[in-house]
Amino acid sequence: MLAKGNVMSNLMQPASGGRPAQENFYVVSSGALPWGDGGGEGFLGKELLNAADGRQAYIIKVEPGAYAASHSHDRMEHLLVLEGDFYDQNQTYVKGDFVVREPGANHIAGSHEGALIFLMFT
Repeated sequence: MLAKGNVMSNLMQPASGGRPAQENFYVVSSGALPWGDGGGEGFLGKELLNAADGRQAYIIKVEPGAYAASHSHDRMEHLLVLEGDFYDQNQTYVKGDFVVREPGANHIAGSHEGALIFLMFT
């Protein structure tokens, strides 16, 4: 099981020395990206990150009534519901719910009313 700690004590650490005054960050304007195939009927996606080390991040739009049969992923899955409802075989998740699934965990996926989710694989 994953541990829950004191958020503020772990969130910000002292600044790193020897860094430039202006840093370069990876930035994606997701609003400008077109919706593409989200992996199944009723699932649309926007790829935000596809790193060489296997990390991937997406915004997924789930249309009302969309359903994906039992499947798994080869990496850890992190899912944050931004809008609507999103369900698996265990329960229905709503705005603000955060779900982490271990690599290889079998699950279904769907939405009754539609959803917008942030999905990341690590």
